[in-house]
Amino acid sequence: MQVTVSHDHGAPPGWDTPRWTEPSAGGALVAPPYLLTTAIFDGSDPLGPSATGVHTHTDALLVWPHLGSMTLHTRNAVRHLVPGQGIWLPPGTPHASRPEAGSVSCFTYVAPEGIPPGWSSPRSLKVGRALQEMLLHLDATPMPDDLRLRTQRVIIDMLEENPRSVIEVPVPEDWRIRALAHDVMRDPESDLSLEQWAARHALSVRTVTRAFGRDVGMSFTRWRSLVRMSMATTMLARGHQVNLVAHRCGYATTSAFSAAFRRVTGVSPTEYLREQTAPTPVDR
Repeated sequence: MQVTVSHDHGAPPGWDTPRWTEPSAGGALVAPPYLLTTAIFDGSDPLGPSATGVHTHTDALLVWPHLGSMTLHTRNAVRHLVPGQGIWLPPGTPHASRPEAGSVSCFTYVAPEGIPPGWSSPRSLKVGRALQEMLLHLDATPMPDDLRLRTQRVIIDMLEENPRSVIEVPVPEDWRIRALAHDVMRDPESDLSLEQWAARHALSVRTVTRAFGRDVGMSFTRWRSLVRMSMATTMLARGHQVNLVAHRCGYATTSAFSAAFRRVTGVSPTEYLREQTAPTPVDR
């Protein structure tokens, strides 16, 4: 029988400015001879005893939402995930996550012997309807060990990269600029200029500009576009109209938003939804 853990990846207040210097270390969660196990978090106890903020695991981890959306933090990036999307984290990767209210978030741990060759860095994966249902079926259904192991091997073979699926928003290393960046991410609709954001944080424009160029490899303006498009993909997946998404992401017109969305993702908002969004799973 599969070993299933009840592990809450929700983080306590202050999750959006996590401490990366000494992440809490977790041991292996997949018991031999199994290759993987899935923990399901429905948000019923967001501040439970396992809400430890930034932490690591001995196993690899596939993070994926089944219903609703969630935000995943790694040391230098933030990603918003919706159903159909997943992020692979190699063993020992510090991370923290926050599911949205009412969501169902899943964390599939993969034992070292089950890790595909060369998967030694975080990557975006497709977690389509079939794969979701197989993982949930394994979690809920008793079965002989040999059948469970065969199914787990099939699931691992089904893991498929999807580089364009999730927009990765890099975060500056400098803690002062990181605080500014998190404020912008909390308010992507804001039309404050770089000068105004810098003044709010008692920083010079030159300091902010240099930090973004050094740590992020892009200008503040381009980086803020990524922030807005990351929010946009989440809103579109929730079924919001394009004109509302454009407004909430700080664009005066739908055409300007669509042009910006295409620059970042390579497709229009409508094409993105058609290619990337999985069907809404049936309520369980």
